Amino acid sequence: MALWVETEARRANRNLILVNGAIAALVILTVAMNSRYCANFLLGCEPISATELATLKSPDQRWRNFVKVSGTKSFNTGYRDIVEHVEKASGRVVSTDIKDEYILLRVAGNILLVKAPPGQGRLEYSGELVPTTDQVNSDLLAPLAVEQADVRAMVLPFTLNAADYRDNGYTILIVGLPFFALAAWNALKAARRSSEPQLAPVWKNLAAFGNAEQLSMQIEAELQPAMLRTYGKLQISPQWMVRRKLFSTWVSPVADLVWVYKKVTKHSVNFIPTGKTYSVVLVGRHRQRTEEQMKEKAVNELLGDLAARVPWALFGFDQKLEQTWRKTPGNVIATVDSRYQQYNAKAASASAPG
Repeated sequence: MALWVETEARRANRNLILVNGAIAALVILTVAMNSRYCANFLLGCEPISATELATLKSPDQRWRNFVKVSGTKSFNTGYRDIVEHVEKASGRVVSTDIKDEYILLRVAGNILLVKAPPGQGRLEYSGELVPTTDQVNSDLLAPLAVEQADVRAMVLPFTLNAADYRDNGYTILIVGLPFFALAAWNALKAARRSSEPQLAPVWKNLAAFGNAEQLSMQIEAELQPAMLRTYGKLQISPQWMVRRKLFSTWVSPVADLVWVYKKVTKHSVNFIPTGKTYSVVLVGRHRQRTEEQMKEKAVNELLGDLAARVPWALFGFDQKLEQTWRKTPGNVIATVDSRYQQYNAKAASASAPG
């Protein structure tokens, strides 16, 4: 029969593999759904001749749609994509930027519409062949058909996006690649811990208090409904505190506590109070620390329960105590040990026959 600590390690490892496997699968699915774009992004722009360009009726006819096109003349249409910067409070447009502009590039006997970064017109552009948007058709090409029908007839039925065609690829690299690498690393880490439970954080955590296998049997014996008290998601048995999280399990002896305090966090939106959240911070002599959020009533009940179990521990937050704990935790532990000895001495004196 598996030990409690092994069961907890397997639970955490399983969740780690499932969640990170889902993240890796999502990244792979995103790349697979955009496989053509991703391949073109990696392969770069391929030169295309004027003859081949003229035969295309749709950008989807060519799998390598990242191309380099050379022309003999270029003409700025004056049509632009403009970004407006709006003041949030008043809704007033405070500034505008030209995002890109549209160029007519003469390529042999045809004209290619090019969406290009603002600047001086060129005779060679690299970009992605994409369908011409409805807005560009209605705002630019439809009036052109009325004013210069012969020129409109020469315009090819697609656009070369030479402005922001690589943005999605960089997004996949910057966001997708790190997520995939992190997911793969976590999955491998979980697989390694599955074969060697001693590497799991819960095992290491428990081993700090003694023999992990023996302590695990003690904890399992105490984790019975009749012996447990639950505060929020924190479980307390006669001698142990246990908090299960998605990827880990925090465990600590009750008697190991040196400092306990209530934490109140106020929330507001635009300086308007929206409520408070309550939590208990538990600090142990082995430097273990956890903050458990729960309702205020549960916080107060937990503080009362722990005060009865470990009255020699320090209760309540103090800034100087926080600084001392960070710099010299041994001094805090020594103070608690001294309080423990005093408590035992008083208890022994009270129980001595008069």
